[in-house]
Amino acid sequence: MRENDFSSVTKKQALKRANYRCERCWSEIDLECHHRLSLQLDGQSNLENCIVLCHNCHNIAPQDPFLLQNLFLRFASTKELLNYYNAKNEEEALKLFCLEMNINFRETLDKIRNDPSSHVCAIKDGMEKCVKEKGHAGFNIPYGYDYVNGKLVENKTESPLIKRIYEMYLAGQSMEKIAKLLNQEGVPSKQNKKWGSHTVQVILKNPLYYGFLHWGKYLNKGDYPPLIDKNTFTAVQATIKKRKTVVRRHLKKINVSTAIKS
Repeated sequence: MRENDFSSVTKKQALKRANYRCERCWSEIDLECHHRLSLQLDGQSNLENCIVLCHNCHNIAPQDPFLLQNLFLRFASTKELLNYYNAKNEEEALKLFCLEMNINFRETLDKIRNDPSSHVCAIKDGMEKCVKEKGHAGFNIPYGYDYVNGKLVENKTESPLIKRIYEMYLAGQSMEKIAKLLNQEGVPSKQNKKWGSHTVQVILKNPLYYGFLHWGKYLNKGDYPPLIDKNTFTAVQATIKKRKTVVRRHLKKINVSTAIKS
């Protein structure tokens, strides 16, 4: 995207906001401005839609706004992506990324195949290698399941914990408390890591567990056994939303109280 699409004032403001360094790799050399949402997609040449990148990052930045924001800006290289997810290869890293973001793996793969970003293309190469060797691109195996003959099947050892996590949350336990209890009990996660609140959140918000997979904006029924019923999943989503509202109101009261005292 052309740097001169931004006014000189906008570029100065963006550079100052970025502390005069690339917002992806922190380089301080050859800085340029880039659109978060491209002009072709009705993006504006304003400060909110402007990010600062070095010349190299600017040249390889993906045009897809989701990939740009959630994958490209988050990881400065394929190596960083692999290290973050402790993954063996690009395929596994992308599957973990899709699980974390609660997005469709194959749709994301299609976006990557059409994107020029260097480290994103490295992921694409890993996918294509997987397809050649295994006959399918596959996806990350979620807790509670195994992958057998191309299908998800219930893991009888893990599946009871999924039901328990949902029950604990509906009973009033926070995500942080649930993770802490699982660690105290020595319950192994899928990758034998410690449980964290984010991992618990991914499980609680993933419709996969009541039998549906994300496909873009839609949900499609999956060909595998659900571990919870839809009513339980819906109740958990309502509880998550309610608790967030309570927290926001509490923080608002604190801010108002602090403002009055000052």
